Amino acid sequence: MKKRILILITAGILAFLSASTAGAKDYLYAVMNNALQVIDCDTDTVTKTIEFNDFIINTACSSDGKRLYLNAIHSIYAVDTDTNTLVDTYPFSTELSKVSIFGMNISNDGKQLFICCSIVKKKQNIPRLNVLPDQLVVYDVEKKRMVKNYPIPTSYTQPVVLKNDPDHLILVGQDIERFSLKTGKRDVLMPFLNTKNPEDMRNCLANWQPGSPGDHGIFVNPYYDAKGMGYFFIDKNSGKMDDLRGKDVWFAYSSLLSPDQKYIYAVMDELIKVDRTTGETLKVAHLETGTNYTVAITSDGKKIYAGPGGPDISVFDADSLELLSIIPLMSDGVVTQMLSKK
Repeated sequence: MKKRILILITAGILAFLSASTAGAKDYLYAVMNNALQVIDCDTDTVTKTIEFNDFIINTACSSDGKRLYLNAIHSIYAVDTDTNTLVDTYPFSTELSKVSIFGMNISNDGKQLFICCSIVKKKQNIPRLNVLPDQLVVYDVEKKRMVKNYPIPTSYTQPVVLKNDPDHLILVGQDIERFSLKTGKRDVLMPFLNTKNPEDMRNCLANWQPGSPGDHGIFVNPYYDAKGMGYFFIDKNSGKMDDLRGKDVWFAYSSLLSPDQKYIYAVMDELIKVDRTTGETLKVAHLETGTNYTVAITSDGKKIYAGPGGPDISVFDADSLELLSIIPLMSDGVVTQMLSKK
């Protein structure tokens, strides 16, 4: 009798876990000029449009997926992803202080924004401008004020948050550096432009983080040098880095790693599928809609979303890169965010 009860309890737990997993749905948040549109990834249709008057260059999502922050260069918007409503605005520029935000991210506890920005100040009735060094700003979301700021080199566009190290960020720009939030000290992990040998110089544009909350935590981005193309990886779980040489040269704005970590998908004028171990190009799809900026993948790894670049997103089978559909959008955009909800 006890054995039968144990079996029934175990079966019930497994059924509950299976139902919980099966109950998760993927939604793609497409951010464009003057609007954010929510796409149901089961039907690949727009289910909600949130309108505002601005253009968004990149986004950051809280680790629990409940807040999506939209970078409008001089201000940041906050979206509640449970209700799909715009819930707050954080203005940074004033008549006397022009703040331009190049990249941002949010702390693991959701309490602080990390912002890479430039600041230009002026005094009233005095034409001379005071151009400060670029800054990494730590901003308290609840209190709506800056709590720390550090000077950083120009052209740093991506603060990568580490899941198990709240005292450090990894900054991506002219070089890739580990940054101490306690002291402001920077340690180079991978030199890009600042190398002693010109032939070793590398270049990249890291302006988007196509990963999703709850994924494997591997940030991957393409780079270019005199030898061709490569991909660098930042493990947000451990803070470790490595890189991979590509067998072919493609032009890509952004890339991501599949949920099983076997494939890299990257996008610009083509969508490419690359072997994570060898760097070999496995599949190529030429994009009918032209240049696209970001790429997203469903949590089961079965569908790829390329775009936007114009007013649309292309949907592909992740295995074959066969085009499945093209989703029309309200206007032009450059960035998306994938979220899984139960």
